[in-house]
Amino acid sequence: MADLDEAPVYIDITRLVHRMRKGRIPTGVDRVCLAYVGHFHGRAQAMMIHNGVAVALSVITSMTLFDTLQAWAHGQRHGSLAKTVGHMLKLPIRPVKSGSWVLNMGHSGLDRPSYLAWLRRKKMRLLVMAHDLIPVTHPHFCQLDATQRHGKRLQLILGQSAGIISNSQHTAEALRDYAENIKMSIPPMAVIPLGTHLKHGPLNSPEVAPARPYFVTVGTLEPRKNHAFLLYLWQRMMAEWRWNHIPQLRIIGQVGWMCGDVLYELQHNERLKEHVEFLPHCSDAEVLAHLRGAQALLFPSHAEGFGLPLLEALESGVPVLANPLPVFAEIAGNIPEYLDTDDEAVWLQAIRDFSEPDHERRQQQLQRIKGFVAPTWSEHFEKFQQFVSLL
Repeated sequence: MADLDEAPVYIDITRLVHRMRKGRIPTGVDRVCLAYVGHFHGRAQAMMIHNGVAVALSVITSMTLFDTLQAWAHGQRHGSLAKTVGHMLKLPIRPVKSGSWVLNMGHSGLDRPSYLAWLRRKKMRLLVMAHDLIPVTHPHFCQLDATQRHGKRLQLILGQSAGIISNSQHTAEALRDYAENIKMSIPPMAVIPLGTHLKHGPLNSPEVAPARPYFVTVGTLEPRKNHAFLLYLWQRMMAEWRWNHIPQLRIIGQVGWMCGDVLYELQHNERLKEHVEFLPHCSDAEVLAHLRGAQALLFPSHAEGFGLPLLEALESGVPVLANPLPVFAEIAGNIPEYLDTDDEAVWLQAIRDFSEPDHERRQQQLQRIKGFVAPTWSEHFEKFQQFVSLL
């Protein structure tokens, strides 16, 4: 039996600090890391890999840094945040205490032999989140070195973790299959769904009725998210539909990798820009505002470990049109409409139907959404605590 109170607890915030200092907006993985920072604020200290060495920050500095990260999560992107972090890293730092719990939810350093050696030498108790195995299962959607690096992470996780939290049964099954294929045993693992982070209180600015119906897709520009498919659909609409019948598409997401063709179209195709708006810098409040006014969320992704945008759309009462991925059925059941991305005509017809607010198909999904209850972060951490107590 284990207890987080029986040894010091450290949260590895290397990934978060790196991304914040680069001026990036938090992604889905970042949001999970930030949820752990928020939950353990006041109970854990910050640690990070600094100049190749694992270092701990004092309790006071950790609290200040956690506050800074939370401010970043809430949309504060001014340069003073990065300067604050830079200043804190110049303060006295110390080694992480031997035998501590280390929560590494962002996988920082897990592909490096030095991190493994440090865990073993200091007898650390590592807890990690399994987000997905996509670089291993779908390498054609990832950068050249991603498969090798993720394989190293997974092998460290399997060989050294005290416990694994999986965001979905789908991810857990993929990890079990991977462990079996490379003939490694798997540490204790719990499937604990993620909560949502969007705040559903009043918006900072009043919502304005859109001039025409629009759809939203949320996700970093990368091949796996299948933005190219959506652009192709809109180009077909431009060729085949009456101009005033074409809805708007709002693409919310940062620029990622292997997306040059899509990005070029979004930035330079003037005819397409009349119907497709690219929004790479949205705050949480802005994402929520766009979601609330949309006819539906479009989610044609080729592969996902979880699918936070789907969860957030349904929690906001917004219909979803999605590729029929197993994990979507796991977290949302039969509420969304699942449309195979091999069938463009089916997608075009669904978009045409959902463009009409009162269309029967859309109204039927709105009725199904009424029975949807999203998992919460409080539920997540209650199950997390129960899991750790059994280790």
